[in-house]
Amino acid sequence: MMIDYKKLNLKCGLEIHQQLDTRKLFCDCSSAMKNEQILTIKRKQHVVAGELGEVDFAAQYEFLRNRTFHYQIFSGEDCLVECDEEPPHPVNRKALEIALQIALLFNCTIPDEIHVMRKTLIDGSAISGFQRTTIVGLNGYLKYKDKKIEIKHVSLEEDAAGIVEESAGNVTYKLNRLAIPLVEIGTGLLIGHTPQEIQEIAYLIGIVCRSTGKVKRGIGTVRQDVNVSIKGGKRVEIKGVQTLGLLSKVIELEVKRQLSLPEVKEETRAVNPDGTTRFIRPLPGAARLYPETDIPPISIDKKTIERIKKRLPEPWTKKLIRFKKQLKLSDELSKQILRSDYLDLFEKIVKKFKVSPSVVANVFVSTLKDLRKRGEAPVENLTDEDFEELFGLLEKGKIVKESILDILLYKSKNLDISIKDCIKKLELETITEKELREIVKDVIKMNRDKPVEKIIGIVMSKVRGRVKSENVVKVVKEECNK
Repeated sequence: MMIDYKKLNLKCGLEIHQQLDTRKLFCDCSSAMKNEQILTIKRKQHVVAGELGEVDFAAQYEFLRNRTFHYQIFSGEDCLVECDEEPPHPVNRKALEIALQIALLFNCTIPDEIHVMRKTLIDGSAISGFQRTTIVGLNGYLKYKDKKIEIKHVSLEEDAAGIVEESAGNVTYKLNRLAIPLVEIGTGLLIGHTPQEIQEIAYLIGIVCRSTGKVKRGIGTVRQDVNVSIKGGKRVEIKGVQTLGLLSKVIELEVKRQLSLPEVKEETRAVNPDGTTRFIRPLPGAARLYPETDIPPISIDKKTIERIKKRLPEPWTKKLIRFKKQLKLSDELSKQILRSDYLDLFEKIVKKFKVSPSVVANVFVSTLKDLRKRGEAPVENLTDEDFEELFGLLEKGKIVKESILDILLYKSKNLDISIKDCIKKLELETITEKELREIVKDVIKMNRDKPVEKIIGIVMSKVRGRVKSENVVKVVKEECNK
């Protein structure tokens, strides 16, 4: 069924949450997520009225569920601040400056003074019952198809704890994700856009964040929330779209769900892996936000803003042009690497090594994707150092590009050995032209009645991954014509 989204008056609002690559926001704990668990603590939570005497409806709902929360504590990654046994330390200045940088990239107005607030969070994902957040930029915009997309705010906040499991009134969380700094980018109302266009806007927001080179990458480091409503309906908040490519499908399915209902209720829903959603709680009200009394206001002077402005990264639009003109990447490959989690590493490698930018880009956007599809290669185990070693050997001619997939597959399963050792184990060291010519002569000798194409195939089966395919073709033709 074709849906006319303009006729339905589809309205959406995006909130993009991107973790920053620093230590935690209100203490000196690491955000590396090495998961070395040392103990578990248990808590119950209770709802109370705010300073104005109001109780948030969503908080009341969570309280009535009467759940017990279990928190896994990890070495070097959690302390008394996360456990709500000690007041927060001063705000992580590095995280604050990254957030200000992102706000400026979105053309936001920066407040003269920022105030940390507490946002009620009684689902157990914060032991304190609230999440600390502060607005660092307002009234910005993002250019998309010659239009200005409103960026209502950019906020710096602490991430919530990560859920491990839930059963029979008990919920277990990993506490080491709590208080990892993240930026929240909230758009204005998106009206007149299709789900695919809304997904593209989310992509662009992600590209702007990654252009700083100071955000985390990988599954769980970026999450999208989207508010959806249609004509005659009510707002539904959908939380936790971790795969950006799923966003348009989530919106499409939510529109269909709302169309099938006699009445749409305001509620918060979570995303399932197939793009459908499930109810989690009523929509929160405005009474959930109140001042943080343990952290004084932070002044942002003009000198700080000017210093940050001087260090702003290259705009993604200029980067796209540079990739196509200077690095000779195709338009599609340029866009793919811009959207990739490996953008920063790609730029570092093409600057450091004399290797084809197209080869490097294709490894990050195609080869790794192929390995993931196989389901047998944990590519998340591959480090930046692994890729630098790999392309360093490619530059020196120690390997050929045809061997890269096999090397990365083997390395992802054998973390205790180097890329160089992987190459030796797989016997993928390059061979000289003299060695290749001897192999070709032997194959021709044994297959004199075979056509050239057949001989090329036989030679390739013997030397695949150890010599460039074009060199095989060249040498075979030369030897056959003698």
